[in-house]
Amino acid sequence: MRGVVAAGNVHTAAAAARILREGGNAVDAAIAAAVTCFTAEPLLTSAGGAGIMLVLRPGEEPIAVDFFSPFPGASGRPEHVDFHGIEVDFGSAKQVFHVGRAAAAVPLALDGLAIAAAQFGSLELAQLVAPGVELAREGVTLDAITARTFELLWPILRRDPECFTEIAEGLRRDRPPRVGERLRNSRLGATLEAFASLGCTPPALRAGLLAEFGPAAGGLISAADLDAARVVVGPPHRFQIGEWRVSSSPRLGGRLVGMISEELALGPLARSEAAEVLRVAVASRSGHRARTGLPPDTRGSTTHISVVDAAGGAASVTLTAGEGCGHVVRGTGVHINNFLGEEDLNPVGFHMHRPGDALPTMIAPTIAMHPDGRVLALGSGGANRIRSAVSQVLHGILRRGMSLEQAVATPRVHGEEDGAWVELGDRAGPQAILDGLAREFPAVHPFAGRDFFFGGVHVAARSSAGALSGVGDARRGGAVL
Repeated sequence: MRGVVAAGNVHTAAAAARILREGGNAVDAAIAAAVTCFTAEPLLTSAGGAGIMLVLRPGEEPIAVDFFSPFPGASGRPEHVDFHGIEVDFGSAKQVFHVGRAAAAVPLALDGLAIAAAQFGSLELAQLVAPGVELAREGVTLDAITARTFELLWPILRRDPECFTEIAEGLRRDRPPRVGERLRNSRLGATLEAFASLGCTPPALRAGLLAEFGPAAGGLISAADLDAARVVVGPPHRFQIGEWRVSSSPRLGGRLVGMISEELALGPLARSEAAEVLRVAVASRSGHRARTGLPPDTRGSTTHISVVDAAGGAASVTLTAGEGCGHVVRGTGVHINNFLGEEDLNPVGFHMHRPGDALPTMIAPTIAMHPDGRVLALGSGGANRIRSAVSQVLHGILRRGMSLEQAVATPRVHGEEDGAWVELGDRAGPQAILDGLAREFPAVHPFAGRDFFFGGVHVAARSSAGALSGVGDARRGGAVL
């Protein structure tokens, strides 16, 4: 089947393209890409993480496959928890992330992808997983973005030597891997093969979660937590922008994208660039206020895949593992998430949720449909900037009539209660923009060019005439095939 994929890495996109050539639909292609990005984008997502997928079948309404992790702890909190803060230096700022075995929530990535394949795919799971298995065993040559991410998260990865040894076989352990070095993870390849055969999380991974991330090891995951964790297939959050019907994540991130998008759709466009940037920043700040006190600056390790096929089907999936907790399930090659150690998922304090509570997540895979047959699939990585990035690209395409390329490339702004962050590259009047923002926000943080900080919106589209197109965001290594 013909189709288009936009993703955060060329290997991720290539896996989806291969499945489309083999006759798969958009969901098949998105699943293949998701499994492949566990190797191609190893610190942005993981089989030990979670995500949400929006699915559009031709002639039907979008539906959400929600496989984001619930809070564990059904067996109680251990007396001694393995939970530690580690400072990461981003250059412009330093931030503390919490890692350790008690930072891990139940991973649902594999179960979610299996259910999406069973309910909405057209090919066998083994065929969809094959590109990811091959890449894990053959390895991937590190690009600049992946190498930089390893460098940033090195304080987490070096905490447990077994973690780095498993996910980066044969590479030196005394420094982060560098551009051009080859990353292999044959244990992950074997885990993915078992997953393809069983259609669920392999027993070895489940047993390792209990033994190595349970109360006896200083973690919170119990058998009761694993049994209770469920993938939910149901309606997305829906809203309207002009004639466009838009669907996004049923969780907090999707609702905030809807709120910001609806605010931007009200009233006329501003007459000047500076006034429009301020209008967008204020709308973004409204989203921050709606989050009720969540912290202002979380980098977040997240990636996104968008696929649209020639039949008008679409899949939009955002995947994350946080920054990883610094530990693998030994022998599986799977680095486990640190969702319980991320401040934006734990707004009232760490380990304060009740067992089974849904963790709030900003991820917002989105699909937009027009009555004339046009379809857009999009989403972004970028933690709490996701709501700003996705809503601004939607605003550019749906309200301002921009091309996909223009909407993705347009410099972004992100507003919160205590400040605004703004890209100044290619702005006609940067000083007027800074002055306007300074009158409304207590602090303004300018970026000279387009930056990783502002997320990576990858868009795939089908025109009313059936023409396919896509854009990968260069801020996060975007690739289109």
